[in-house]
Amino acid sequence: MQLNSVTISHWIALTGYFGLVIGIYVWHMWIKQTPDHAISIMLIVQLGPLMFPLRGLLAGKIYTHAWSMYLAIFYFVVGVWYAGADEDMGYGMYIIACSMLFFAGTLFYTRYASRQSAGQSGADS
Repeated sequence: MQLNSVTISHWIALTGYFGLVIGIYVWHMWIKQTPDHAISIMLIVQLGPLMFPLRGLLAGKIYTHAWSMYLAIFYFVVGVWYAGADEDMGYGMYIIACSMLFFAGTLFYTRYASRQSAGQSGADS
C-alpha cells in the first residue's frame, strides 16, 4: 500500500472525526455523567450533526469532505465554549484539537483528491 497525500489526509480527517465522536460520547456518559433526563438531548444535539457525513467520509467522497469542513468549524466553536469554563477546560481543548484535525484532514483531502481526479479525467480524454 502506497501512502500518498490523499490517503494520509483521509486518515487525518477520520482521526479527527472519530476523536470527536468518541470524545463527546465518553465525556457525557462517563466523565461528566450528564443527568439521565438530559443525556439523550445532549447526545442528539452534539452527536447528531456528526452522523450526517459518516457514510461519505468513510467512502472518501470529495463533496462530503468539502462540506464537512463547516461542521468542523462548528465543533471548534463548541470546544472554545467548553474551554472557557475552568472545570471543562481539558475537554474543550480536546474538542478544539480534534476539530482542527478534522478540519485540516478534510481541507487537504478535498484539495488533493480533486486534483487527483481531475488529473485522471484529463488523462482519460
